[in-house]
This record gives sequence, C-alpha cells and structure tokens, in this order.
Amino acid sequence: MSMTARLPWLPSVLTRRRQLVSELRAATAARDARRVRRLLDPDVAVVVDAGEGDRAKVRVVRGVEDAALLLAYGLGDRQGREVVERPVNGRPGLLLQRDGKPTATIAVDVTAGMVSVVWVRLDGTVLRRGNAVLPV
Repeated sequence: MSMTARLPWLPSVLTRRRQLVSELRAATAARDARRVRRLLDPDVAVVVDAGEGDRAKVRVVRGVEDAALLLAYGLGDRQGREVVERPVNGRPGLLLQRDGKPTATIAVDVTAGMVSVVWVRLDGTVLRRGNAVLPV
C-alpha cells in the first residue's frame, strides 16, 4: 500500500509546506518583514546552529517580531548571495549560497498551516559535504 493511500492527507500537507517555504523565500528576498510576520505562528522560534565541529553555537530567537526581522534581514537579497528552494532532510527547505557555495540550510516546521520553527544550519564543512553528489 502506498504512503498516500495510508495517509490521504499527506499530499495536501506537503503542498502547504512547499507553499509556505516558497512564500517565506519571496517575502525574505524582498526584505518584507510585514509579509514574513503573516507567515509565522505566534510562538515561532528560529534556531540558528552556527557551530563547526566541537564548537557548536546554538542561538534561539523567539516571537514573531524578532523572528521576522532576523529572517527578513538574514535571508534578504544581497549581491553575491542567493536563496533557493531545496529539500532539507527530505522536506521543503531553503539553501543559502554565496557565490555559488552553500553557506546555510534552512528547514521549516509547520503547525496549523503556519511556520512554527525555522532551523538554520551554518556549518560550512557539513554543508560542503551535504551538497556533494556521491558516485554510485
């Protein structure tokens, strides 16, 4: 039995998640904090993992206002930087690139049709390995 036969609601959930990720990318590219706020759950958290190896540095930003400003500024269009929609851990997400090299992955959790948690991973070493195509 296929996954969608067992879980008939799954395609609509994945479609909504893709739609939210796309809307988030567009709103942040325009640096439109107001549009970003409308996509966020009132209890949203942005978790930023900026560590490499043993020096993990995790910061959490909570609340719509702070999260919207962080996302609009952090993901907004800049010269040499591009945010593209890419799967992250098998789910719709974003990849931040600078001059064609990955600098961050962004995974998005959705609750009740709104962005509830944004996971940002900044580890350059891990991202370089994660973006490689391995031989079969």
